[in-house]
Amino acid sequence: RYRNAETFSTIAANTSKITRGDKFDNMTSGNSLHLALLLFSLGLMKPGRMNGQQKELTNKMVSLKINIAGGAYTHFGFIKDSINPLSWKLSQKDMPVNNRNGAPFQGHFLCLGRWGSPSEGEIKKGVPHNGEPSRDKWLIHSSSNLNVKMSCIAPLDGLHISRNVVLDKTAPLWKVEESVTNTSSLGRIYNIVQHATLGPPFLNTNTIVNSNAADGFLQEYCYPDPDVLSYKWPNAWKDTTRTPLDLQSSSGDLNYVSTHVFPDSCKYGWITATSPSKQLLIGYVWRTSEYPWLNIWHHSKDGVPLAKGLEFGTTGIGKPYSDLLQRETFFRGHQSYEYIDAAEVKRKSFFCFLVKVPEQFKGVEKIEVKGSSIVLTLNSGTVTEHVIAIDLLLTGPSL
Repeated sequence: RYRNAETFSTIAANTSKITRGDKFDNMTSGNSLHLALLLFSLGLMKPGRMNGQQKELTNKMVSLKINIAGGAYTHFGFIKDSINPLSWKLSQKDMPVNNRNGAPFQGHFLCLGRWGSPSEGEIKKGVPHNGEPSRDKWLIHSSSNLNVKMSCIAPLDGLHISRNVVLDKTAPLWKVEESVTNTSSLGRIYNIVQHATLGPPFLNTNTIVNSNAADGFLQEYCYPDPDVLSYKWPNAWKDTTRTPLDLQSSSGDLNYVSTHVFPDSCKYGWITATSPSKQLLIGYVWRTSEYPWLNIWHHSKDGVPLAKGLEFGTTGIGKPYSDLLQRETFFRGHQSYEYIDAAEVKRKSFFCFLVKVPEQFKGVEKIEVKGSSIVLTLNSGTVTEHVIAIDLLLTGPSL
């Protein structure tokens, strides 16, 4: 999935600078956007300058680590446990050529501007795979043990993102609130995808994936008509002969991306991955109005799973926009991009959490948001409820 792009000349330093105009005075994204744009225009904030720094948030139960280079969440685990579900990392040599001057893809990283490869012309202009924020250095505006506010500019895409990460005071849970601003004078289509990626040893052949996702398709067969080989979660087709594929399983040799939407009745989307042998579950919850798509990426070698992407976002077809606009690619009423007007701000959020489970764990039956709690119905031979009471600092607890 992350094949090296054809080698092109990378963009020269300081080629595309964004200067602040009077119209930014009326933006609602706040001073962080103004500061970031000013720093970039003065040459004090540049892409591709990495120093390996991390920001760590901790409470008495868990630790969350965020890389300043690329903005990825690279560690989330219990303090008394060495298991980190977000351990996956792509080596620099395996990165697309147009991303090698910055941070590698790792852990839970953000795709902004696009999901996957840019067009040939965009690559020639220096646009990286999955957008600039996953490659470039982020600016930290404020931080504490439980909170960090940070931002990144994507000048080649004319976008700016501000992020507020809040770790719960006591629970193994964190919330992210992000605002995407179109800094250009023209409206455009764009995408944003939360690329949460699991790695070994949490990821193994016994890792179980559960979700409330519904209709879907394999990326390999989705273009130009995603409905041709569609199916319903969790029972997919491996190929055009409709060989069965269990999406809840992490065993097998097939490498795939299975893409899904949610039932219209679902206000919230959720996805969990559980390693019974490690007695650990990681999960995400978000509004389907903000992120209507879910993409499950599975990569293995010789039957051993090496990466599992739990990717929720605004797109379900990983093609350049030129391809998406040439064909009618709606699927169950959803298009594979979002429109953002000039100076418009799009706001998104999600929760991530951990739960300890017994070795006889069989699956998550459902997840509900009830006021200031996330309630999981777990099957470990007997069905039980697990309640995560949310007590966040600096932000409201409710989705």
